[in-house]
Amino acid sequence: MKSIDNTPIEATTLTFRDKDLEVLFFVDYFRKTGSLARWSLLLGIFLYAIFGIIDCLILPQIRGEVWFIRYCLVCPLAIGVYSLTFTGYFRKMMQTLLVFTGLAGSAGLVTMIVITPYPWENLYFAGLLLCLMFFFTFPGLRFIAASILSCGTFLLYVVMVIWQTDISIPVLTHNIFVLVAFNITGMWSSYSRERSMRSDFLHRRTILEQSEELRIALLDVEQARQEAEDISRLDPLTNLYNRRHFLSLAELEFERNRRYHRCLAVIMMDIDHFKVINDTHGHCAGDLVLLSVANNIRNTLRGSDIPCRYGGEEFAILLPETNLPAAVGIGVRLREVIESTIVEAGINLVRVTVSVGIAGMFEGEQGKIEVWINRADQALYEAKQTGRNRVKVWEPGDTTAAAPC
Repeated sequence: MKSIDNTPIEATTLTFRDKDLEVLFFVDYFRKTGSLARWSLLLGIFLYAIFGIIDCLILPQIRGEVWFIRYCLVCPLAIGVYSLTFTGYFRKMMQTLLVFTGLAGSAGLVTMIVITPYPWENLYFAGLLLCLMFFFTFPGLRFIAASILSCGTFLLYVVMVIWQTDISIPVLTHNIFVLVAFNITGMWSSYSRERSMRSDFLHRRTILEQSEELRIALLDVEQARQEAEDISRLDPLTNLYNRRHFLSLAELEFERNRRYHRCLAVIMMDIDHFKVINDTHGHCAGDLVLLSVANNIRNTLRGSDIPCRYGGEEFAILLPETNLPAAVGIGVRLREVIESTIVEAGINLVRVTVSVGIAGMFEGEQGKIEVWINRADQALYEAKQTGRNRVKVWEPGDTTAAAPC
C-alpha cells in the first residue's frame, strides 16, 4: 500500500514520480476543484470590475486608462477563460489558463501602479496584494502553478516599477518585503494544502484497495468454504452425494413427507458383476463404469430427486412425493438406460447392467428412514438373487391390504 511517506514524490514540485498515480491524482484534483475554479473566475471578474468605482472616486484623472485595462482587456480575457470552463479543453489546460488569467490581472494592476501620478500610493499595491491572496486561496491552483504566478507577479512589479517610476528606495524596499512575505506565506499555504490533498488521495486509494482486497478475500473464503462443503457432501469420483449427506437429507425429507402425509420412495441400485469388471478390465475401467452409471442417474432423475453413491458400486436414490408405481417407472427407466449404455474403457467396450430394489412409504407407517433404505436393500438383494438386471419392489408379507400412499 502507498502512503504519502513512502511514495516517491518530488518535494519541490509536489508531483508523484509514478506517472500513472499522477494522472489519477490529476483526475481526482479536477473533480474536486473544477467547479471551484469556475466560481473563482466569476468572483475574480466581479472584484476586478467593481474596483473601477474606486478608480473613479480616488484617481479620476487616470480613470480612462484604468477602465480600459479593467473593462477592455482583463475582464474580457477572464470571461473568455470562464467560457472555456464548460468545455473538455479546460480539463487539460485548467492550470495553464488560470495562470495566464492571473498574470493578466497582475499585469493590469502593475500597469495601474506605473501610470498613477503617485507611484508610492498604496491603492493599487493593496489591490496587487489582494490579487496574490486570491491566487493562493480561491481558484484551485496547484502549488507549482500558484508559485509560478506569484513569482511572475513579483518580478513584473519589481521590473516595471524600477524601470517606469521614480519610486523612492525605502518605499520600494518596503513593498518588496511585503510582496516576498505574501509569496512565502501563500506558497507555504498552497504547498501544505496540496500535500494534504495528495495525502488524502493516497489514503482514499489505500482504503479502496484494501476494501477491494477484502472483498476478494471474502469471495475466496466463501469459495473455499463452498468447495469444502461440496467436498464434505459429494462423492469425489461420481460427484453424487456421499452416504453421510444423503442420510441427513433423507432424514429431513422423510420427516417432512410423514408430517404432511406425502408419498416417498427409496431406490437402491447395484452394478451387476462389478468385481468381474474390475478384475477383467482393471480399476480404471471400473471407475469409468461408475461415472457412466452416475451420469445416467443424473440425466434420468428429476431435479427434486436425491441420488447418492451409497458405497462401492451401490447407489441410493430418494424420490420425494413419489408413489410406488411412479418409483417403479423410474427404476425401470434407469435400468433400461444403463443397460443400453456401452462404456469405452480403452480398447474394451463394457456393457453394464444394474439390479434395482424399491421401497415405498405406506400410509400410517412409523419409523426411521433407515427402515425404508433396508427394505429397498432387501428388494435389491432379491433382484440379484433372482438373476440380476431387474427391478424388484419390497412388499410387506403381512400387510398386503395396505395400499401405497
